[in-house]
Amino acid sequence: MNNNQPITPIVRWLCCAAAATLAACEKDLPVYDSADNALNFEMAVDRESGEVVERSYSFVYEADDVVEDTIWLRANTQGFLSDSDRPFRLEQIASGTKRPDAVAGQHYVDFDDAALQQYYVIPAGANTVLFPVVVKRDDSLADSDVSLYFQLRENEHFKQGLPGQRIEMLVISARLSKPADWSDYYMGAYGPVKHRFMIDHTGLRWDDEFVSSFVSGDYGYIRYIMMLLARELKNENAARAKQGLRELAEEDGREVSFAWGAGF
Repeated sequence: MNNNQPITPIVRWLCCAAAATLAACEKDLPVYDSADNALNFEMAVDRESGEVVERSYSFVYEADDVVEDTIWLRANTQGFLSDSDRPFRLEQIASGTKRPDAVAGQHYVDFDDAALQQYYVIPAGANTVLFPVVVKRDDSLADSDVSLYFQLRENEHFKQGLPGQRIEMLVISARLSKPADWSDYYMGAYGPVKHRFMIDHTGLRWDDEFVSSFVSGDYGYIRYIMMLLARELKNENAARAKQGLRELAEEDGREVSFAWGAGF
């Protein structure tokens, strides 16, 4: 290529047009200079549908003398970092579910409790925090689950976050409830009878934390556990047949099955 070749009018026009386009694009780019900082909850998401789902906690996994427990959740900041600590506050809102709403002091420790305030802080230079929700075992949980929905109470440090990450949804129970990451693909349709069978025949918790780890873990381990459950169910149903009982089923009549595990 001859570097001394003169620039033709058409080339000069194309260069000018390109420069103008780049200038226009640069002008249209948003400038990240907003002083508004927000806080987003790290939500529980259904692994198969991608939808935000409720978290669940049940005292059924704990000894009878456990009357309080702590659930650790994560929140992430949106906006600039700060060189100083930034406290945040939480507030309960009506869930709108068919379940009764949790009552502060009865089903959970009030978010304004002085002992919790040291944890409701985004440390200087940080953009994430693990914060506690302390749940309480109440006699009413033996008969009915309760909903604890809460959001950020805006203050001088943080505004409400993204629409899909503003409201944390928690179900508190003393009974078995469907884990947030339950996988219909691996485990089939959920049911409390099946859930109890899985706990009793594996010695595993099958709560939110375990199920989340299980379905995202080693494929060989998933296959082994599901094969084990399918075999145990076959033995259980054989024993029930000798007693003149029908196969293991949920209260609504749906038979318990582990079709994926039985396929190996």
